[in-house]
Amino acid sequence: MRSRIIIMTTLLAVTFPLNIANAQFFRKKQETVQSAVRDKPAQDVSLNNLKDAPPAPVLACTGPFAKDSSHTRLVTEFGERNVTFKDVEGAEGIKQKATVIFDDDPTKRVVIYWDDIKTRTKPTKIAISSPSTWLGPNGIRNGLPVKDLEKINGGSFSIKGFGGIGGGGVSGLKGKLADVSGGCKLAIHFEPGIANPLPPKFAAITGNLIIPSSNSLMRRARPQVSDWSIVYP
Repeated sequence: MRSRIIIMTTLLAVTFPLNIANAQFFRKKQETVQSAVRDKPAQDVSLNNLKDAPPAPVLACTGPFAKDSSHTRLVTEFGERNVTFKDVEGAEGIKQKATVIFDDDPTKRVVIYWDDIKTRTKPTKIAISSPSTWLGPNGIRNGLPVKDLEKINGGSFSIKGFGGIGGGGVSGLKGKLADVSGGCKLAIHFEPGIANPLPPKFAAITGNLIIPSSNSLMRRARPQVSDWSIVYP
């Protein structure tokens, strides 16, 4: 009996320090891993980080999108497989015929409406809706915050109240964005960045109203461009 006690005491004397050493080793290893994870830079998933974003195609009021363009010219430019003529949803949900480029890729999709539907010539509007990533005149793009658009424009502008007729549309645009080369005009639409529809406390910028883009409540709604178009008068 005495010898058994001596053996057990000896085993405890040997294994106890080993267990402590093992525990310390694994604790240090865990702290090292946690430190590495903590110090690792957060991944930037912002759509506004243009320097890290893939190059976006540029759409101007010239070339294949000029006012004298046609469906045939777009086929020549982008390839027959990438250009289609189909029914699309127009103003107030009414279906109408239009040419669509890259219809299968929402990030590259462009919709062209024609003045002459039979010959598919004389574009009236070329529309870029989110999540399409095309860059437009003066660097306009979907996802652009209202403050950044003011910088591009060189001043503030007005926005139609969210939820009203033409809600979120830029009204009475003046400044740099009002003067686009190529004989076209810009039409820009915003959506609130915090929630859509907006909570009741944003009633002052909701409905059939015209609100300055610099309005404090409008700023709190964090508007961002959700679609834009070049329009030929």
